[in-house]
Amino acid sequence: MRRWFWLALLLLSACTPSGPNLTLSPSRAVLGEEVEARLSGMSPEGARVFVSGVEATVTAREAGRLRFTVPTVAGGPQPVRVVSASQEARATLGVLGQVDRRRALLRLPLGQTPKLPADFTLIRKDDLQACGFALAELGYSGEALGKALEELEAQDPSYKADPESLWSLSRTLGGEAVGAPLANNRGYKGQGVQVAVLDTGVDAAIPQLSGYDFVDDDSTPQDAFPNGHGTGAAGLVKEVAPDAQIVPVRVCDENGVCRASRVVRGVCWVVQNRHGPTVMNLSLGGDTPVEALKLALQAALSQNIPVAAAAGNQGDQGSPAHYPAAFDLPGLVAVGALEAASGPTGWQPAPYSTQGPYVDLAAPGTNLNCTQPGGTMDTCTGTSFATPLVAVWLSAQPSLNPAQLQQALQQHAKPLPYPPQAVGAGMLDLSQAP
Repeated sequence: MRRWFWLALLLLSACTPSGPNLTLSPSRAVLGEEVEARLSGMSPEGARVFVSGVEATVTAREAGRLRFTVPTVAGGPQPVRVVSASQEARATLGVLGQVDRRRALLRLPLGQTPKLPADFTLIRKDDLQACGFALAELGYSGEALGKALEELEAQDPSYKADPESLWSLSRTLGGEAVGAPLANNRGYKGQGVQVAVLDTGVDAAIPQLSGYDFVDDDSTPQDAFPNGHGTGAAGLVKEVAPDAQIVPVRVCDENGVCRASRVVRGVCWVVQNRHGPTVMNLSLGGDTPVEALKLALQAALSQNIPVAAAAGNQGDQGSPAHYPAAFDLPGLVAVGALEAASGPTGWQPAPYSTQGPYVDLAAPGTNLNCTQPGGTMDTCTGTSFATPLVAVWLSAQPSLNPAQLQQALQQHAKPLPYPPQAVGAGMLDLSQAP
């Protein structure tokens, strides 16, 4: 009898609601787009909606649901709270921040022709064999991009839609402070390693191998960005790892706009065309993640291509998560920036450096010498310094996989008295190892 009592009690507890539940449709939306909040376990009457702490305008209420417009908040995954008296329901909304509202990306099986709903037109499609999927770039003529992405995915169970994120550059550079000359003196100069610089292109002033230009779709990835950017990143690689070979991959245009579609194709091109030990550098990013890029980076990491990415330059703008650095992928090293300071360590987090739980390491990033197109020198500031250091480690220990390289960099970092979300494991250090 007692056994049946406890069984009945267990079944009753399993059927008892655990609290209010919230579902959002669409699950991604641009600023100002209307979103439906479906509620269970609470009434929409009198309920207020908050997106990332900012109250949203409620446009309609009906049984079990309400509608609201996305307020002005940062892009990326943002918490949504629906509050009514003592009750509260939570969910996450993918806010489409820095995106092209007239474009979309569709990931589909190799060799397949996309089926498109109204308001979408096919611009181009590439079979990215090295990454295992096809990528279609689509034009969009409607207004509600988030809802349209859901309609696009509903055309076929294999379809996955992304926004066309418009990422920007993260200024780079710096060498002696992290002990690079000491590593060079021990014979570690990046020998035998190729460094793929996915950026604005690389000027001929920097010795380089053949690459590709995904902006102009040709084999001459020149750096047309004012004062250069990819050129500076490649120059830093040669400063710290002088024997490393540069593979220029242009994915950002002369205005510094790095379309996600070009970055995805660039990553897959590196996976397809790499020869020998290769490191990938992404000194770029933005607030809105693209799943197709995450899969492309997973393909690179699975082929033992470590990835270094800038943590971001929005530290003084609330530190929104910066993608692709914020992707949780073993072997992807996200690096924040330091600036010189008084005190025993001599360094502190730069105020512009984005902070977050994904930051792995930190390195000097303010007013550092860098190469410009034509071979002249200037100063650069920003958050990417990892690539040449990864290249040095890879030349010293080529048997390490990307996750092991990441662990080695963190293990030998110099501790700093700042929170991990600002500096990760500490300051990159080549003075003692490899």
